[in-house]
Amino acid sequence: MKTNMKSKINAKTKTNTLHSLRKGIAIVLAATVFLLAGCSSAKLSGDFDEEKVKAAAREAVECLAAGEYEACVALMSAEMQEAISAEILGSNMETITAQKGAFQEIKSVSVVGQKDKDGTEYAVAVIVGSFEKGNVTFTVSYDKGMQIIGFWMK
Repeated sequence: MKTNMKSKINAKTKTNTLHSLRKGIAIVLAATVFLLAGCSSAKLSGDFDEEKVKAAAREAVECLAAGEYEACVALMSAEMQEAISAEILGSNMETITAQKGAFQEIKSVSVVGQKDKDGTEYAVAVIVGSFEKGNVTFTVSYDKGMQIIGFWMK
C-alpha cells in the first residue's frame, strides 16, 4: 500500500514538474514570438557587432550551464525579466541536463539578423551546445542595447 501511495505521489510530482517546465518554455516562447512577430531573416544589421553578439550569447549559455540563473536573467530586457524567472530557467536547464547529461562545450555559434514588421532590427545567435548524451540548440535574440529579448532551448 505504501509503495502504491508513493508511486502516486511521484507521478503527481512528475506531472507538476512537467507542467512547470511547459509553462516556463511557453513563457520564453511567447516572449520571443511577441517580440519578433512578423520577422524576416536578413543579414546582420550594421548596428550590431557580430563578435559582440556571439560573445554575449556564449556568456548567457555559459551562465545557464554553470547554474548561474540570476546572472542570466540579469542579461535580459525588462520585459523578459517579467516573463521569466531564475527558477524557471533553472527548472528548464535541469530538465535538459536530466535528458542530455552534463554540459560539455559550445560547439558552434552563428548570428543572423532579424527585422520585425515595423522594421526594428534584432540580432539572433544560434548556439549548439554539446552535452554528454547529445546536443541542445539555444537561440538567443538581442535588441540594439544588447539585452536578451528572446531565449529558447531545444
